[in-house]
Amino acid sequence: MQFVKTIISSHPDFKKPLPEDVPFLEIAEFFYDTIQGEGINLGQPAAFLRVQHCTQNCWWCDTKEVWRAGNPYTFEELWKLIYQTDLVSKLRSGQHLILTGGSPMKQQKGLTLFLQSFKERYGFKPFTEIENECTLMPDPEFTRLIDVWNNSPKLKHSGNPDKLRYQPPIIKHLSSLENAWFKFVVAQDEDWDEIEESFLKPGLIKRTQIILMPLGGTREGLHRIRNTVVEIAVRESVRYSSREHIELWDRKTGV
Repeated sequence: MQFVKTIISSHPDFKKPLPEDVPFLEIAEFFYDTIQGEGINLGQPAAFLRVQHCTQNCWWCDTKEVWRAGNPYTFEELWKLIYQTDLVSKLRSGQHLILTGGSPMKQQKGLTLFLQSFKERYGFKPFTEIENECTLMPDPEFTRLIDVWNNSPKLKHSGNPDKLRYQPPIIKHLSSLENAWFKFVVAQDEDWDEIEESFLKPGLIKRTQIILMPLGGTREGLHRIRNTVVEIAVRESVRYSSREHIELWDRKTGV
């Protein structure tokens, strides 16, 4: 499948210094003409801006080797790279811009300025989704720029300490935002029990906001678990989402 177009490749073989006194983003990869692979907008044509760094260290993360690499790019460098592509016309025609990571919220000030600058430069703001691990509070200015919140709180099986992965006040706030969804990576009934005890019973999120996805970083891994997850989703009357990027490309990155 050669239709995916790359603006910034993953795994760079060089390291750039951090810029001084100019706006920049630390980027792991940037590509478009692909689809949103999971969640409420699964199948939606999209561009992915993957930033570096994360607040979590999930043992099963399928992009860890990507967001740990990358480089800083000034906005001027990004405009020049974008100019060489048809990204702007694709975003204008309806592709979503997906802010992903790592943890995009670690760079929310830079991303706020980037989206504002994009609108000033091109006359529109792309429809913007964010993939969010729910441990950092969004500020009001950034919140206004996000059209869909794909929140993914980490459960105990992620291997992260409770105090690092579970922030009830932040989760409660995110639940109140328009177009906020909560994607949980699950593998067994015990994972649903945790969702019920830690998220539903305390009133942090609504059942109608929940999307269950199978744990697995490979096609084979997803296939081992997905039937179990579908069964849980149907039993509990919540949404199920495939992880279509893994179904299509397995462990390949940049798609």
